[in-house]
Amino acid sequence: MVGMPYYREPLLSAWPDMVSDVGAPPPTLDPQFLSTLKATEFGLYGPNTRGLRRNQVEDTRKTDKTTVTGIQAPKFLSEKARESSKTPGQAAGAEDEVDDAAVKMGGDRKTECPPMYRNVEIKYSKFGVDDFDFGYYNRTAYSGLEIHIANSYANALLQVMHFTPLIRNLALQHTATACIVETCLLCELGFLFDMLEKAEGSICQATNLLKALSHQPQAAALCLLEEDLNGGPLPAMLQRLTRFLLDKIVEDFRITSPGVNLMLQAVQTAATEYIRCMNCRSEYTRPSPTNVNELIYPNAKAPMRNQKAPKVTFSQVLKMSVEREFPSKGWCPQCQRYQPNASRKTISSVPQVLMLNTAVKTPEHRRLWANPGFLPEEIGVIVDHGQFFCYEGEDLKLHLQRGIHNITVYSLIGMTMEVEAGPGQKPHMVGMTNVGHCQPEAPEASQWHLFNDFLVRSVSKEEALSFNANWKIPSVLTFQVKEANNMMDTTWKQKIDTSLLFTDSSHLHDSKTYRTLDGATEPPGPGSIIALDTEFVAVRQPEIEMNSEGERETIRPKVYALARASVIRGEGEAEGEPFVDDYILIREPIVDYLTAFSGITEVDLNPRCRNTISYR
Repeated sequence: MVGMPYYREPLLSAWPDMVSDVGAPPPTLDPQFLSTLKATEFGLYGPNTRGLRRNQVEDTRKTDKTTVTGIQAPKFLSEKARESSKTPGQAAGAEDEVDDAAVKMGGDRKTECPPMYRNVEIKYSKFGVDDFDFGYYNRTAYSGLEIHIANSYANALLQVMHFTPLIRNLALQHTATACIVETCLLCELGFLFDMLEKAEGSICQATNLLKALSHQPQAAALCLLEEDLNGGPLPAMLQRLTRFLLDKIVEDFRITSPGVNLMLQAVQTAATEYIRCMNCRSEYTRPSPTNVNELIYPNAKAPMRNQKAPKVTFSQVLKMSVEREFPSKGWCPQCQRYQPNASRKTISSVPQVLMLNTAVKTPEHRRLWANPGFLPEEIGVIVDHGQFFCYEGEDLKLHLQRGIHNITVYSLIGMTMEVEAGPGQKPHMVGMTNVGHCQPEAPEASQWHLFNDFLVRSVSKEEALSFNANWKIPSVLTFQVKEANNMMDTTWKQKIDTSLLFTDSSHLHDSKTYRTLDGATEPPGPGSIIALDTEFVAVRQPEIEMNSEGERETIRPKVYALARASVIRGEGEAEGEPFVDDYILIREPIVDYLTAFSGITEVDLNPRCRNTISYR
C-alpha cells in the first residue's frame, strides 16, 4: 500500500457538503402538437396551442413529480387475510375504494383521463400471481384478461370478438371438431371464448392463443409481435392484427369444413374493383373482397365566408370507405407501363359482421371522432346495383318505415380504443363492448362495459360512445347484423368429436405407459370420472429488482410450460390406468427442468428419445 503524501492545501477532491441544483429536464412536447407544426430550414413553427404565453417557463420538475397514476394496487390476499383475522370489522370498509376511484372522472373531462382507463399493473408477492386481488378490479360477471404476457396488447380485440355472437358461435363449433392443426388460431379462439364464459368473472389469460400467434410465420413479417421494434403505434399494430386474424380464421374454418365456409360468409365484403387507365382509357376488373374495411375521411376544406363547415356523418365516411373511389398509380396491361389510374368498387354483398379499422392519423380525424354523437349505435345498409348506401338516426328510421328497399340493420357490438393517459404512462388499448347482445334474451337497455385488461367496469351508453381527441380514440369497430343479436348457439356441446381419445399417435409401442380408451366400452361423457396430472418446466426465470427500501420485489414471475400431461381412469375395471400420457414438445428455451418436483429430464423432452407431441 502507498500512503497519502502530506499536503498543505485543500485537495481538489474535497467537495463541500452542499446540494447542487442542476438544470431541469426539457419539457416533453405532445406528439399531437408537433404534428401541427410546419418544418423549415431553421426549425418548426406554427400556432401556439399549448396554453403558455410567450417566454413563459414550464416547471418540468413539478410535472415529473405529478405524473398520472392509475388506480392504486390493492393489498395482497395474504395481507388481507392477516388483517381480517386481527380486526374483522375493518376489512369491509375498503372494498369499494376501487369503485370510487373508477367512477371519479378526475377534473376536467376534456383534458384528463379518468382512472379506470389508465394502465393497470399486477403486483407479485412471494406467493406469485395467485396472491394478487383481481376481484378488486372486477365486480362484474365478465372476466378480464391478464397482462405481463407477450403480445397482450391484443386483449382488447379478443374481448370484442368474444362478445360478437356470430364469431363466438363459429369458433366454438370449429373447436368441437377433431382439428389437430398446430397453428390453428380458430381453435385457440374457441378455447379462450369457452374459458371466458365458464370463468364468470374470474381472471383468465390468453397465453395459449398469444403463444400460437407468435409461432405464425406471417406474424413476424407483418410486425404483429410486441418484440418487433418496427411495429409502430399500438393502434396500427392492432389494426394489422385484426386483418390478419380474420384472414387466418377464415382459412382455419375452411380446413375442417370443406363445403360452405360460414366464417367467410360472416366477415367478408364481396366486391369487384374497376380500374381505368387515365392514359389509354382502357378499363379492367378484378375481384376485391375484404374481411376488414379501412375508413377513409373526406378532405377538410375551409368553409366560405359566413358559411358553416358541412357536417360529416359516420354514414358518409363508411360509404366513401367501402366504395373507395380514388386516383392512384398502377400497371396498365395496355400501355405496358405504370400509369395514373382511377379505381372504384362495386359491392356484391355485405357481411354479417362488419369489422372496420378507423385509421385515425391526423388531428382532423381526432376532432371528427370527438364530435358528440358521431358514432351511431345502429346503422342501416342498402346494396343496390353495386352501390353501397348507409343510413343512421332519423334517416334509418324513415327507410325502415317505408320498407321499400331491402335494408340490413347493424348493431354496434363494440370497439377497441387507444388510451393516452398522459405523462408517466405509456399508451395502451382497451375494449368497450355491449355485452347485452350476448345475453340469451335481449335486455331492455344497452349494457356497455369497459375491458381494461383485468379491470372490468359497467359504463353508460353516453360514456361508451363518446371520444376525446386528447386521450381516447377508437381503433377497431365491430358491427353485427341486428337479427343475429342474442342468438347464442350451444349445440356444439352435443357435437364434440372425441375420436382423438381413441387414437394412439405414439410410435413407441414397446414402452407405452398408457392404454387408449375403448370406444365400445368406455365412451366419455359428462359423468365420466377421471384424474388429471400435469408436470411443468420453467422457460423463463423471474425478474427481481431491489426497491427503494432495499427489499426484493418481483417484477415478472417465473414462466412455466407444460411438459407432461397424464389422464387416468377414475372408475371401471381399469381404474387407475392412464389413457393419455404424453410428453409435450416445447419450443421455448428451457431454463430449469425442475426435476426434483416434476421428474422431467432433458431426455424426456427430446423428440429423438421420446414421442413428444405438439401442445395442441
